[in-house]
Order: sequence, then C-alpha cells, then structure tokens
Amino acid sequence: MAIDNWLTSATLLTSDPKVLACFGKDQASGEMNLRKLVVCNCLIAYYLLSYSISSAQNLNQPALALTEQTVALQPISLADLPDPSGSETAAALAEETSLPADPQSQGSGNANVTGKGAALAATTYVFPTDREMGAYWVRNILGPKAFIGATFTASWNTWVNLTPDEWGHRRGWGKRFGVAFLDNSMTQTSLVGLSLAMNQDPMYYRCDCSGVWARTRHAIKMSFMSRNHSGGSVFAPPKIVSPFVGPLVTRNTIYPSRFDSSNAASSGAYYLAGSVGWNLVREFIWNIGK
Repeated sequence: MAIDNWLTSATLLTSDPKVLACFGKDQASGEMNLRKLVVCNCLIAYYLLSYSISSAQNLNQPALALTEQTVALQPISLADLPDPSGSETAAALAEETSLPADPQSQGSGNANVTGKGAALAATTYVFPTDREMGAYWVRNILGPKAFIGATFTASWNTWVNLTPDEWGHRRGWGKRFGVAFLDNSMTQTSLVGLSLAMNQDPMYYRCDCSGVWARTRHAIKMSFMSRNHSGGSVFAPPKIVSPFVGPLVTRNTIYPSRFDSSNAASSGAYYLAGSVGWNLVREFIWNIGK
C-alpha cells in the first residue's frame, strides 16, 4: 500500500510542467548520451559478428582442402573395381580371344587359325649357315651314310661283280671298302663346295605331301634338285657332277692301270643311282643327316 502511494506521488511529480522545465535540460542530455551508447554498442556488435563469420569461413576452407587431399590420396577400394566376372570383362576377354594369332589370316576368314599358323611355321624355310653346311659335310663323310655306302659297295664289288678281280675276294674287300669310302669323301666335298659356290642348299628335305607316289617322285627329284635362298627348288648341277669326281680320281690312280675315265663314268652313274635309293630311304624310313 505504501509502495502504491509512493509511485502515484512520483508520477504526479514528474508530470508537472514546472518540474519538467527544471529537468528538461538534463533529460535531453541524457537521451543524447543514451543514443550514443546504443550506436556504439551496435557498431561493436556488428564488428564482433562480422569477425566471427569471417573467422568461421577461414577455418572451413582449410578443412575442405584437407578433406579433398585425403580423398585423392586414398587407394581405390576393391569394391569400386569392376567385377572380373562381369559382362564387360567377359566381353573384353572374348574379343581378345577372337583375334587371330596370324595377322595374314585376318582377311582370309579361316576359322582354324591355330592350325594355319602351325602349318606356316612348319613350312618356313631358312637357308643353312656356313656352320650348318660344314656339319652336313662332316656327317656325310664320317657319318652312318658313308660307312653304310662303303660297306654295300665293297660287298657288291667283292661277291657279285668282283671289280677289280686282281684284288681277290677277302683281302680285296678291305681295298674296295677304302676306295668306296674315299670316293664318297671326294664326292661330298665337291657337292658341298659347288653348292656353296652356287648359293644352293644340297640337303634333303622330306616332302610335305602325302601318298607313296608323290613322295617317291619327290625323292627322285631331290637327286638333281636343290633349294635356293628363298626355299624354291632349282636345278642342281653339283648333284649331277659330284658323283663323278671321286671315281675319276680313284680309277686313274688307285685302281689297276687298265682302269681309266670310262670306268669312272660308269661308277659315277652307279653313285648317282645310289643317291636316288638313299633319298628313298630317307623319305620313307630314316631321315638322318638330311
């Protein structure tokens, strides 16, 4: 009750014009100071708010950059990789498998690519080197062919033809074996030497054909044909001349005096026919030393 009376008295006092006139000057000054204080507080609040916002933005930018770098440095997860059993991988593998192994067969439309590549590889010809020709020469003068041929010739001339008869039978077999072995050595030396001079390959190569008659014709043809650098068959004069070289020397030196070059010609023809027989053996039975 006392408080209400005090408030009523204060209100009446402040509303009196005379009192207001006394305090008007001080009130106007207080209102101006209050306005200044409010403006200053607003400026300070604005500054603080702006500073807080800018600081928050500067802190967020390094965090975003760090996040991007971390994502870039992270390894690719196995879950992100494509499934090897997927359709895309299967299609890629199928496309790779369908490519032909031989580039020449791309336009041929041949489905059997593997068989064709194997056939091309099998028929590819390479001209022998000098070392291979030297090994071929050694095999022919010291290998099984030389001993088999000399044994057959000595046996035939001893028990069938008895040539020369001056050498007898048993004792003469050794001489005939030695002469036949010497004939073969000179024949093979002249064959390899002349073939090298004419850039021909005198080695024997089995026929790629099938059938008895086709292979027989090939064996006969190889007795007077050789291969050139490209693998083609060419006429071989060394194979015709070389069988006569050995007999020409031995019939005019080692044999008795009644033998001459005419006997050498018949012996050369005999050796030429023997080369055909040996080619048949190598074609159908035993291809040794080419």
